[in-house]
Parts: sequence; structure tokens; C-alpha cells
Amino acid sequence: MSNKTIKLVDEHNINREAKIITMIEYEGTEYVVYSIDRDEENANIFVSKLVKEGDHLLLDEIQSTDVKEKIDNVVKEMIKLPLEQE
Repeated sequence: MSNKTIKLVDEHNINREAKIITMIEYEGTEYVVYSIDRDEENANIFVSKLVKEGDHLLLDEIQSTDVKEKIDNVVKEMIKLPLEQE
């Protein structure tokens, strides 16, 4: 699923294109790490829970503050690794 794009509708009902960075499994649940370009030089990184509903895969907000914090820490560590290798 890495290096693919998906179409999303944000909280303001604006269609966005997101680039999937990677997927993470935590305690039996899959999460998608993706970016949405803000402009030509900057992007925001998001993490959402992957939910299967029938034949469709949906992204859902992470409800648990504890899980959100742990997933955020994993993503921060992933981002630091390439920076430390430079």
C-alpha cells in the first residue's frame, strides 16, 4: 500500500489527495500513515485507523488518547531515523 494515493474528504468537505506513507499494526489494529500536501514544499502527516466495512476500507479517527499517543510516538521515531542517518 506504500507509495499510493487515496482520495479523502476533510472536515471542511474539501476533496484532498493523500499519499500513503506506510501502515502500522498496533495491538491487532492497522493504522495508515499518510500525508496531505499543504503547498509545493510542505505536507501534513496524519494517522488514521483502518476499518473494514463490507468490501470497503475506511479511515477512521483514533478515539483512544492512549493509543493515539503511542502511535504518534512510533511515527515520530520513524521520522527521526532517516534524519539521524544523514
